[in-house]
Amino acid sequence: MKKTKIIVFALLLVLLASPIHAFAQSSERGKMFQPEYEIEITDNRAVFSFSDLGVRERNLFSPLDATSLLFSVPPNWKLAPGGLLELHFDVVVSGADLGRIQEDALIGSNLIVRFNQVVLGVISAGATGSYVQQFQIPNDALVPSREDGRHVLSITFDAQLGCTYDLNSVVTIKPSSYFDLLYEEDSPQIDFSRLPAPFYLENSIVPDSVLVVVPDNPDPLELQAAMNVTAGFGAMIDDAYDFNLVNYQALDDVRRSQNHLIFVGLPSHFDVLSDVGFEIPVRDGQFEGVPAASSDDGILQMALSPWNPSKAIMLVSGKSLDALSKAAFAMSTGNVLAYQGSALAYVSNVQFLTSDIPVVEQFTLEDLGYPTEILDGVGTSSVDYRFHISKSQVASKESYIDLVYYHSALLGYGSSSLSVYLNGQVFATDVFTEETEQITTLRVRIPPGVLRYGENLLEIRSSMLVHPSCDEIGFIDPWLTVSNQTLLFLPASEDNLLSDIVFRDLKFFPDLFTSNSDLGNVAFILPASDPVAWGIAGQISYLFGEATRLRISNLNVYFGDAIPDAVRSNRSMIIIGAPGDIPFIDEINNQLPAPFDFNDNTASEQQLQISYRIPSGQSVGYLELLTSPFNSGESILVISGNTSAGVAIAGNVLLQRDLQDQLAGVFAVSDGSQIATGNATSLFSIVGEGVPSAEQVLRTPIPSQTAPVALASPGWLAPFLIVSLLTVAGVAIFVIRASVRKDKAKKFELAESDTSDDTQSQDHD
Repeated sequence: MKKTKIIVFALLLVLLASPIHAFAQSSERGKMFQPEYEIEITDNRAVFSFSDLGVRERNLFSPLDATSLLFSVPPNWKLAPGGLLELHFDVVVSGADLGRIQEDALIGSNLIVRFNQVVLGVISAGATGSYVQQFQIPNDALVPSREDGRHVLSITFDAQLGCTYDLNSVVTIKPSSYFDLLYEEDSPQIDFSRLPAPFYLENSIVPDSVLVVVPDNPDPLELQAAMNVTAGFGAMIDDAYDFNLVNYQALDDVRRSQNHLIFVGLPSHFDVLSDVGFEIPVRDGQFEGVPAASSDDGILQMALSPWNPSKAIMLVSGKSLDALSKAAFAMSTGNVLAYQGSALAYVSNVQFLTSDIPVVEQFTLEDLGYPTEILDGVGTSSVDYRFHISKSQVASKESYIDLVYYHSALLGYGSSSLSVYLNGQVFATDVFTEETEQITTLRVRIPPGVLRYGENLLEIRSSMLVHPSCDEIGFIDPWLTVSNQTLLFLPASEDNLLSDIVFRDLKFFPDLFTSNSDLGNVAFILPASDPVAWGIAGQISYLFGEATRLRISNLNVYFGDAIPDAVRSNRSMIIIGAPGDIPFIDEINNQLPAPFDFNDNTASEQQLQISYRIPSGQSVGYLELLTSPFNSGESILVISGNTSAGVAIAGNVLLQRDLQDQLAGVFAVSDGSQIATGNATSLFSIVGEGVPSAEQVLRTPIPSQTAPVALASPGWLAPFLIVSLLTVAGVAIFVIRASVRKDKAKKFELAESDTSDDTQSQDHD
């Protein structure tokens, strides 16, 4: 018995030691659900299922439950009479009284279907089975009932018969349910007050896209304006979206007609603007009719596209570069005030964060001017609070929030809660109980690194559910009160600089560069003539806006051969482009984790014991992160490659979620499909892992290793796997054979014992 235990234990050790175990786990983590949507649009008719909108099965439980679905139609659509909804659903009824009552008594269980708050019909849902029901959509239900213009379908399950009998009912709404809608084409509504519409519509059934267009030979300020506009839209949309930046030459006829367009730059750089019906027209590269008082103002205007009336065009410009910058800063706020019509605005001045924000260490929401807020209704709701802090308060490790709240006694305890978010990061959740019905003070400590210099966003989000009771008629409306006596304690810290809490690692992108609420500490360093690099910068700007939900964007852009000393000393820098195209890289090359060889734009890794030679014609991208040599509190990120395609690969690694999740350390190399990463203490090259057919080159090791790399796969791995498998197989066979022999021995002993007993019995007789 002891031998068997030892053998089994050895078998487990071999299995756990085998890399197969880790490989199987990592492979399983990579599987993701990726639905494929197919929306049919032909002849002014749109057919789409619930699954096309990303909706899965939804269960409704007795005695009372409800669900809803939201969607938008393109901005040039107007729903027309004749549409229908086909609802697919299952009903399961169970309970002790199911056999005691007649089936017609189950008519007390109904589904009530509404579209834009208009009742489409009431259908019985009292008998177990699968059902299909069609509803014609009346004319008075075609107009959206919500202020944001989205259509809403709501389904209520009323099964209060279960309050009289011992019955339980479940209705499952199937994602195969679908809409068949007719529409008429109309002109999109052009109005700055509706931003980000018409460029983006939430829950749209038809994918849309936007191109930000910059000049072919832009001034750095024109690129800077484009980055701030892009960041502003990222904050407004607050979600992934097809939003890209291109140069004017890349705007061919197809792109011009298929996308919403935002032109950013002086009007003289875009000759097609003369075809657009702006309120302030552009003729021969100049504005016509600008009031004298607005000659130095930024100009923002929108119009319908002359190349596709279902698309919109925006112009962010001015008569000078300074005026253009004003327009871009205003656009980045997402709150454009158009006093002369809905599609034209002049921007006379812009103000940013001051360097002398006063330090107020303790204050309440009432001190900020906020009233006590009541959140009500089943589901999720939230309230936002904004406050400003100085740089000395950002790094404090003693900050906390005393959240004062109380709620109704009608909640489903165990399933209702509140969560506390700061700058988009959740860091506390409290589940409601009977005790928290009374005034409750919840102290929540703020982790270092979550606060930002300047404006901060505190969000209290509730998730309130109720268990419908037969003692109540209709839905119970739960509520949560957030008191304005909620206190924030944010002490200043003299001993801890912001740099003390910044852990420089690629896996913390983009948070490394969002310590200022307006991104005013970030500068892009770009080539003067590389649209690929400009496009990557545009996508990163959008990501920054999405991550910070900023109120205004103050990103800066400089070309790689003209970086002011003030920028070097006071800003973090994101350098994008091939090394040979950016002279500034030469200045910091020896301090990079993997310095570049400017002969072929590859990371030479000259300080490493083992290096790899990149095959000729192979494009690779590099990401390198370091502490700024000009200011230890700032960071420098290099997004580069050995070719233009390599630069694009490096950018995609940061921008694609499945690739970004693989990043770690301060150096990464990728061929577009594989990523190898290295940290600051690795001794060997990682290029061989990330670049196929890379040729190994031996070097004499240098004692001071600073290049961040990861160990390559060891040569003994394959033999170890083979030996492990053979050992496992051998041990398994041995255990099985031993077990079989033992069973035979037991049976033999048992048979012998039975024979002996029979003999003794006969002798006794």
